[in-house]
Amino acid sequence: MVRRYELMIILDPNQSDEAIKEQIDKIENLIKSTEGGEILNIDNWGKKRLAYEIQKRPFGVYVVYEFNMDSTGTTELERHCRLDALNLRHLLLHVPVKVLKLKESEKALKSSLEDRRRRMAEQSEEAPVVDLLQTVETESKEEGDDKEGDDSETKVEEEAKDSEAATEKEAVEEVVAESSDAEAEVVKKEGAES
Repeated sequence: MVRRYELMIILDPNQSDEAIKEQIDKIENLIKSTEGGEILNIDNWGKKRLAYEIQKRPFGVYVVYEFNMDSTGTTELERHCRLDALNLRHLLLHVPVKVLKLKESEKALKSSLEDRRRRMAEQSEEAPVVDLLQTVETESKEEGDDKEGDDSETKVEEEAKDSEAATEKEAVEEVVAESSDAEAEVVKKEGAES
């Protein structure tokens, strides 16, 4: 059965960059060679300070793999990581389906929020607010009273700010409603699956 896994390894930092690259490639090839082995992402964090010394080394090179693999191949991967002398530590985790669904819904919410922010920015860049201010200025010049023009300008600015705040509040409320709907769907699906 093919499942999603994450593997974090801490490599010895005292080796050369080429040796570290070889270690990363070796594990990548081992994952690909197993049944259903597919690398989704390799994230090399580089050299970081350890929380405590491991084998008298205060630093380690962190590498995180995200991959799909048949569950029978994990024993060989664990064995390789344990026996490799240049591996200071490793941790192999199975990523549950719930977590994957939550990550997908989080990405969807973030993208919809970004779209809304972009649309709101485009709307605020449009001319209506500027046109209102220009019409107020021309009216005040016609009347010849600068004081009343300043008051009407501030009123128009306040009205524009209020309308922007109301639009932003509506967008936030819609995102919250969508997220609660998405969470309710996940809960319903989980209930149906169990």
